[in-house]
Amino acid sequence: MRNYKLIVEYEGTNYSGWQAQTVLPTIQGSLVIAARRLTRDSEARVAGASRTDAGVHALGQVANLKADTNISCQDLLKGLNFFLPADIVVKQVIEMPEDFDPRRGSKGKVYLYRIINRNHPSALMRNFSWNILNPLDLDAMREAATHFIGEKNFSSFMAADSDANHPVREITSVGIFKKEDGLIEIEVRGTAFLRHMVRIMVGTLAAVGKGKMRPGDLHGIIEARSRAAAGMTAPAQGLCLVKVEY
Repeated sequence: MRNYKLIVEYEGTNYSGWQAQTVLPTIQGSLVIAARRLTRDSEARVAGASRTDAGVHALGQVANLKADTNISCQDLLKGLNFFLPADIVVKQVIEMPEDFDPRRGSKGKVYLYRIINRNHPSALMRNFSWNILNPLDLDAMREAATHFIGEKNFSSFMAADSDANHPVREITSVGIFKKEDGLIEIEVRGTAFLRHMVRIMVGTLAAVGKGKMRPGDLHGIIEARSRAAAGMTAPAQGLCLVKVEY
């Protein structure tokens, strides 16, 4: 049994998230099917560093493939991409020690959320962004974002059905950048994340940008430790897992 580290890029539009399901198509399920067809190992298995939600994308998801095979890394890369659908691509394959675990070994993750902030949506970015028509106050959003930094209890930013052992997470940076043609990018870096955490953070920042909340309200929202205190969960299609750090 060999253990391979995979760097995977995917468009999540047509999938019910990362985690394999019995009926619905998923990223993990597609990778397992491709790996078993290629290696002819019916027990080949794939695990990921992050269980991204339905509709969420990735530039640098990290997974490991354990399979009974002698296929080289280069041939494994070519073979997996041959069997995978066009919206899932393995970018790199590296053989790792047997105990490599992409989730437990991770030291941090980088997420990027894209907002189109103008009076009309984007035909090309519709599956990769959230369109907000009213102008956002980016300075207020940046001030609000400072409250996220540090190790805190993020219960207010956790999905109600989260299965996390505890709600304490550390956010190391939140950057809000204005690009051309109404594009706003929100980059969030942290050691680990709760389910829907980044999307709820973005939804709350958007409420600040719209003037529905004040930047200083974030302190009380965090202290409330209640999902009801925070803003909406931003749409999944705007979120992308950029990088997993080790």
